[in-house]
Amino acid sequence: ARFYSEEVTRVDLDDLIAEQKEFFDNRDDVRIEYCRDGAGEAPVEARRSQLTRVLVNLITNAIQAIDSAAQPDGRVRISLASVQEGAGWQIDVEDNGPGVSEEDLSKLFKPNFTTKKTGTGLGLAICRSIIEQSQGTIAYSRSDLGGARFTIVLPATYSRA
Repeated sequence: ARFYSEEVTRVDLDDLIAEQKEFFDNRDDVRIEYCRDGAGEAPVEARRSQLTRVLVNLITNAIQAIDSAAQPDGRVRISLASVQEGAGWQIDVEDNGPGVSEEDLSKLFKPNFTTKKTGTGLGLAICRSIIEQSQGTIAYSRSDLGGARFTIVLPATYSRA
């Protein structure tokens, strides 16, 4: 019941992603890149701590995938771009890990599904719930880095001044 008790506020995705990039960019064997299409604010109406939780989960999953593949030169790329003629924002979190197998694709966002040795399998299901509560979508595809790409699309917020 308390999961969504935080108030919806204006959140700048650019600041939020930059913070998480700085937080996670502390390993010599995994390079975290943040690519921004354009400049200035990237505002959405959302619960800041919940969007942070989504980014933390996706970046953590990417790093764990790289580690599980024993990838010596790990890469995580986070990108932010305006979409739908400025009506929304797209966030991509990509890695050069092994990606998701074909047989696991249909189970990816289901509760209690995991391919890891540890964890509950709730992370991506929670991510989907948070993004949908923010009127957005989340999807998986193969990254051109070779691993996973999770794409989030959220509606943009404009000042009501």
